[in-house]
Amino acid sequence: MRSFSVILPVRNGWPYVRECVESILAQTCPDFELIVLDNQSTDNTVPWLKSLADSRVRLHYSPAALSIVDSWARAVAVEKQEYMTLIGHDDALDPDFLLTINRTIDRHPEAKLYQTGSRLIDSVGKTIRGCRPVPERETPAQYLQGRLTYQRDITGTGVVMRSADYDRIGGIPHFERLFFADDALWLSLMRGGYKAFDAAELCSVRMHARKESTTQPSSWPSLLLGLNQFADFVQDYVRSDAAAQAVVVQNFPDFMRRYHNNLYILALLEACQKGHKIDPETANRLFASLERRAPAATASIRRSLTIRLIEVLNASPMRKTALPFWEMYRRFWMHAQ
Repeated sequence: MRSFSVILPVRNGWPYVRECVESILAQTCPDFELIVLDNQSTDNTVPWLKSLADSRVRLHYSPAALSIVDSWARAVAVEKQEYMTLIGHDDALDPDFLLTINRTIDRHPEAKLYQTGSRLIDSVGKTIRGCRPVPERETPAQYLQGRLTYQRDITGTGVVMRSADYDRIGGIPHFERLFFADDALWLSLMRGGYKAFDAAELCSVRMHARKESTTQPSSWPSLLLGLNQFADFVQDYVRSDAAAQAVVVQNFPDFMRRYHNNLYILALLEACQKGHKIDPETANRLFASLERRAPAATASIRRSLTIRLIEVLNASPMRKTALPFWEMYRRFWMHAQ
């Protein structure tokens, strides 16, 4: 049986952190540890963790409040077992997750990464839907094909790697608020190899308003920066992978068009929330970003009926009526995609 480290960065994770930790400690795999990287929590997170008195739990404290990027970066510095996995404090593992990963390593000892199926859950733990399955052997080109065509659910929970490989590449990339950092991390670790996948749904990924990665209108500047960091990463990455390069040439322009389209919607909605028309400089910033990445796609943004409707509402005294429509659309997208 292999040994595993489950690494949990957290800041004020109560009450979800309790369910997360209990799910980890309930693993049927006997050889694992839980490394908690607390980031100056002021709620019940640390007192409850201390009350566990469980030798499998190692608690590390931050001497000062850290950004999410710097908090997760600490995973490189801590001593770890042979294999490791990262988990968000509001996610959870099924009891057989690590045991199934161990069996997957037996079947694919040469793989670079290991993953099981997952499900999306809401704030109270109700299943929204299962995440899309991926090939049993997924190459970087296949990963990019799914990602750039919106046929993959990208989560940080449920993926296991060799600790030495994680440390060798410097850990998770320091992208803005970690947007798209998971993509870059998995691709970096898969380089020259593949990810082995077991279809059993053994992880729960929670989607709720407080989640760091949840898309909110005000998050569009950070998303734009992270998107462009990812774009730079991809362009560099495919230079040494012909199959991945072919996928990017074919799919990246439309991926960027769709993502900038959504970011413009978020920017419009942020202006509606604040009760004013969108700043022309904001629109120019988004259009300039798309022009740099996919010039032929720039004109298509304002042809979107959704955008045209929100632009009309944003320019009118009824701009705040756009917000309920967005919430309905967001919920529909979460269930349907």
